[in-house]
Amino acid sequence: MNFRTPIFLLTALILPGLAIAGDDMPGKAEFQTCIACHGANGEGNQALNAPGLAGQSESYLARQLWDFRSGKRGKEPGDTAGAQMLPMAEALPDGEAITNVAAYIAALPAAQPAATVEGDVANGQKQFTSKCGACHGGEGWGNEALFTPRLTVIGDWYLIRQVANFQESMRGVHEDSKYGKQMAMMAKTVTADELNDIAAFLNEQTQQ
Repeated sequence: MNFRTPIFLLTALILPGLAIAGDDMPGKAEFQTCIACHGANGEGNQALNAPGLAGQSESYLARQLWDFRSGKRGKEPGDTAGAQMLPMAEALPDGEAITNVAAYIAALPAAQPAATVEGDVANGQKQFTSKCGACHGGEGWGNEALFTPRLTVIGDWYLIRQVANFQESMRGVHEDSKYGKQMAMMAKTVTADELNDIAAFLNEQTQQ
């Protein structure tokens, strides 16, 4: 079994239902329910509102699946795309399945989404460093210890939509959504133009 001890010890204290660390081999079977939207390689599909998943943080993936299952995410009025994920998360039978599929997705070669926006990369780097880098890392690769996602694999369109969801109280408002509330607070410090530049900067990191 492919144990990831540091991640397991941390997530076992925070996330419900986790009895073991993720094993990516059985996780491949669980991932079959995700392919229709997210693609066989976890590359994502904008037309289906499905972000790139491949290479994403294992701890973040597990937390998001639990958030959908527990109603912390995807139930706010207006979040129709998030609502699509609710039955998919509920289809995973237990905590072991969640950790296994998260491990499998995290082990896939990182998604390389195509850029859909243009912006001022230099200003995007400045804005990202001052407002996002402390949690998401200097190049947007995320931080397992902080449960922050890798932003370079999800797609710029998805990043922009999710920040808007935080700003418009469609995400991060549940009373138990500790991390979501933190992000909602930060999202409100970013303007639309700044976000576009941040997305352009992250696209540059994706290409490296």
